[in-house]
Amino acid sequence: MQLSPLFIILSVCHGSVFGFSETAPQINLGEIPPIGQPYQIVRVIEYIVPYPYQRSPKISARTSSVNNKELNSLEIIPADIETLLTDGQATTEAPKPVKHFVMRILYENRVICSGALISSRLVLTSAHCFPRTLHQHPSRLYKLQASRSRIYSVANLITGTIEDMALLLLRAPLEDPFVQPIDLCDSPLRRNDNVTMYMSQQHLRFLRTKLIPNRNCKSSYVQDENAFITPTMLCALNSNRLVDCQTAKGDVLLHQDRVCGVDIYGQHCSDGGVNGELYADVFKARTQLMHLIERYAN
Repeated sequence: MQLSPLFIILSVCHGSVFGFSETAPQINLGEIPPIGQPYQIVRVIEYIVPYPYQRSPKISARTSSVNNKELNSLEIIPADIETLLTDGQATTEAPKPVKHFVMRILYENRVICSGALISSRLVLTSAHCFPRTLHQHPSRLYKLQASRSRIYSVANLITGTIEDMALLLLRAPLEDPFVQPIDLCDSPLRRNDNVTMYMSQQHLRFLRTKLIPNRNCKSSYVQDENAFITPTMLCALNSNRLVDCQTAKGDVLLHQDRVCGVDIYGQHCSDGGVNGELYADVFKARTQLMHLIERYAN
C-alpha cells in the first residue's frame, strides 16, 4: 500500500504514468486509482522532489508556453517557484533580483484589488475596483504596494476613460530597480492562444492556460447580474477546481511577456465546470493607454 503513491510520483517525474500514452486525469495526493487506470499528479510535485533537483524546462511567470499541457491538467504554480530551482548544483550565491510589476491596491490600508505597473507613474487595473461616486473616496485614501516595505502614494484615479479599465497615477515617478513596468500587448489575441493568468487573491501564483470563446464565460457569470460580456473582453480558461480559482479584480493576463488582459470581475468558478475568466482586452485599448503613458511621463 505504501509503494503505490511512490510509484505514481516516480512515473510522473519521468513523463508517463504506468506506461500509458493517453491523457491521464488528475488526482490529489492520497487518492488511489482503480487497478489498471492511469492517473497523473501535477500539483505538489515540486514539494515532493528533494531540493536541489535538476531543473527541467524553464518556469517563468511571464512565459506563456504550455507545451504538452492537457486541457484538464492545469497546474497552479507559485510565483516564487524560480527561487526553489537551480541548475542541479548547490550554491551559496545570493539569488538574482527579480523585477516586479504587480501592485496591490490598498484602500484605507486594506487590499481591495491588484494592478500592473505600465509606466513609471501609471498602474493599470479594473474599473470595477472603485465606486462610481469617487468624490466619496478621495485618491489620498488609496495606496499602492509592491512589497511590505514598498508602499507608494496615489495622486489621482483615472476612471471612465477606457471601458472596464482604470488607472492609478503615482504621486511621483517610480524609480526602483525592484519594480519595473511591463509592456502592453502589441498584437491581438485569438482563441487558443497560450496565456499566463496571474492570481493574487491569496499568495501570488499563476496559471498557464489558453483563451477560449467568450460564450464559454457566460455560464461562469450567469448568476452575476452586474457582469456583462462584450467584444472588448477576453475569456481565459480557469481551473476546474474552485479551491484553485484565486483570481482577483485587476489581476493581469500575460502573453509573450506582455500584459494583454485585466481581470474585470474576479473569479466566478464552480467545481467541475468549464470555468472562464473575463478580462478587458488591453490590445484594443492600447492607443488610449499609450496616450495616457505619454501624457503622464515624468
